[in-house]
Amino acid sequence: MQIGLQDIDPKIAQAMQERLGAQPREFLKDDIHWSGWNFNWQFHAGGIRFKRRREPSADERQAYELRKKREERMGLRFMGAVWLPILAALATSATAGALGASEKAAIIIYLLTFLPAIAGSMFWAVRSLPKKHLQRHILPVELRAVVPLLSLSRAERTYCDTLLLLSRMEVDAEAEKNLRATLEQLNDLLASARQLEARRLSLLPVLGMNSAEELEAELETLRARLEETTDPVARQSLEQSVQMCESRLADARAFQQGLERLIAQEEALVHTLASVQTAVARMQLTPLPQTALVAQEIAETVTHMNQQTYAVEQAVQEVMELRQG
Repeated sequence: MQIGLQDIDPKIAQAMQERLGAQPREFLKDDIHWSGWNFNWQFHAGGIRFKRRREPSADERQAYELRKKREERMGLRFMGAVWLPILAALATSATAGALGASEKAAIIIYLLTFLPAIAGSMFWAVRSLPKKHLQRHILPVELRAVVPLLSLSRAERTYCDTLLLLSRMEVDAEAEKNLRATLEQLNDLLASARQLEARRLSLLPVLGMNSAEELEAELETLRARLEETTDPVARQSLEQSVQMCESRLADARAFQQGLERLIAQEEALVHTLASVQTAVARMQLTPLPQTALVAQEIAETVTHMNQQTYAVEQAVQEVMELRQG
């Protein structure tokens, strides 16, 4: 099944393109020795330090060779894109002149032939640019080379492992249609996982300032002081403090509950991605007539999880708005 960067999660696609689309000497943008002298000067306050670059792995080396071949093919295409329209236009105008066309007519025929030809040939050549090619098709070996170099969350790592399985699959047209629909839903699922993580991280500072355990201890201390105080003015102040502390404690408990829901849903998302990965792996052993059914089951599972994630996020949002209001 052919997958391109245009088909996958935009954030991961961008990270892959930056590494796979880099110039050959900087391919994968890691400290890898590709060619020439193996040295890397690093300047420090204490002076200059020499560091050897690491040797590429088998997958990295194979991906690098693919990149070099694409560079060569790109050069040939651009050369052809320039010369073929010129030769075609010259041949056409020469034929017209041999058939008795005037010099002015031959020039017009030359231009009418050359301009569309150069436009079409340049479009054909531009499609061979490495980054353009990756948008349409990324090979399994390229995924194996680039994914270990990316900084990924658990959900993103599982997502990328599923991409690798999909890129190696051979399925019929109906199963591929369902799998592409599932891939779009997985993109949405990963986006939901990031939203949940962002919401969880936004709650941490609030909980840090309003720890339920600390507020409970503070509330007990205030209540004890209130029981021991007999002065009416002091009691009134303490009663107000108790009320405010009780309100803060209720908020902290609500935020804590929201955080627990977000964490649980994040975990459920990771397990859903893992279950999809397992189903895709199982599909490789499934007879072709049944792969469409398995793909449909995957799509239904992902749809259900997306709906559940939306419901959890909405519930947490409502609680936060209620407490903040």
